[in-house]
Amino acid sequence: KNGGTSLEVVVVTAVAPVAVACIQIVQLVLKRHAAPYSFLLNFVMVTWPLYCCFVLPECAGHIILGLIASTFLIAAVGGVRVRDSGEAIKDLTVALNLPRKAFVTAYRGTMMLATCIAILAVDFPSFPRRFAKTETFGVSVMDAGVGSVLLTQAMVAPVTRHSTVGAPQRVQSALLSASPLLLLGGVRIAGTVAADYHTHVSEYGVHWNFFFTLAVVSIVGNALPLQGLQAAIGAIAMSAAYQYALSTTGLQDYILSATRVDLLSANREGVFGCVGYCAVFFSGVALGKVIFTKVARTASSCLFLCVSLFVGAALLWAGVAVLEEYGLHVSRRMVNLPYVVWTMAYNTLILALFLAAEVLVHFIEIPGKKRGGTILSARQYYSESCQMLCDAVNRNLLAVFLASNLMTGATNIFLPTLTATWTQGFITMSLYSLAVTCLAAELNRRNLTLKFW
Repeated sequence: KNGGTSLEVVVVTAVAPVAVACIQIVQLVLKRHAAPYSFLLNFVMVTWPLYCCFVLPECAGHIILGLIASTFLIAAVGGVRVRDSGEAIKDLTVALNLPRKAFVTAYRGTMMLATCIAILAVDFPSFPRRFAKTETFGVSVMDAGVGSVLLTQAMVAPVTRHSTVGAPQRVQSALLSASPLLLLGGVRIAGTVAADYHTHVSEYGVHWNFFFTLAVVSIVGNALPLQGLQAAIGAIAMSAAYQYALSTTGLQDYILSATRVDLLSANREGVFGCVGYCAVFFSGVALGKVIFTKVARTASSCLFLCVSLFVGAALLWAGVAVLEEYGLHVSRRMVNLPYVVWTMAYNTLILALFLAAEVLVHFIEIPGKKRGGTILSARQYYSESCQMLCDAVNRNLLAVFLASNLMTGATNIFLPTLTATWTQGFITMSLYSLAVTCLAAELNRRNLTLKFW
């Protein structure tokens, strides 16, 4: 086994929900929603802490405490006070019943932002090797990122919220969603060969890449109308059957150690891993069905949703422990049953933390402020579903991810990242993170949503 620990992965990425809650409170006090103030605040309070936690994991706790302490100080100086619980619950239930749920937007936006940061950061020596993708068994930050990208897409997939879509529309949607991904996958192959970019064949194979995986999952996910309980059962059946094949038919040995003699064996990790990733996708569909269920306008219903996510995460973590006890270890390379369960456990816990942060921010207000004195009124006044950066990245997830891949390739062409010093890596990553943040913010400012079909 290699990689790190599940606890470290959670702690390092837990800065995201803390940062999102803190910046909303700070912007409420400082009234800095307009550019360039909002952009600078987002970079300093969200983007930079994410990167710093990756390269300075031993300081993650201090970074989180620093965000909380500075926010508390600004809130105290700005006259923030705790709201009446009845009014806070009323606003919270309104927010939880909106089509665009703030905590889901925050979760999707920051998880993609973290993924974009990690895909370049991993090429620098300053990035801890235990956070890179594991070779065979184990868990890491980048292993979590791969599953999170799929899960975030699945949660808001059309099948999650529109149960009456017919077969022709599903097929059309599947082809439309897969075609740009297949094209991007082909472009990535050509680009890596032309630039002689170093790739690890144990990730997806010789020719396969994550864009092809996304395309296959998109086709399967759109073509099969599994929802709610059906999606959960489908995910369990799919991952269990795949694990049975891995354990009893020699498929595990084939994926891990077979000689690469033909197209299938050369790309076996990517091809067979699609089964596990489809299970992750349908798990996300089931989770999305729970998240997008209407919430009654009572305190108990809000509490029930929050507790349900934490309890669900606890049960999934227990499932991971049981599988480990029986010798079934997490493997991102094979995308086996333990990896599917671990991905669900991690993301459910992070999503629960985002929901807890959403609950918290509705219990504060600035008294006497006519416009934007509460989080809900501020969002309505500034036409935000959560806050600027999360809205911006969430709006153009694929475009931001693609641009990050292109910038990563360009950086590796012009800079010897593998031999860069810590200072060079920090400066380069700061500029790169700034560029990613700027791109997302500028597209959002111009009211642009990039589609590839």
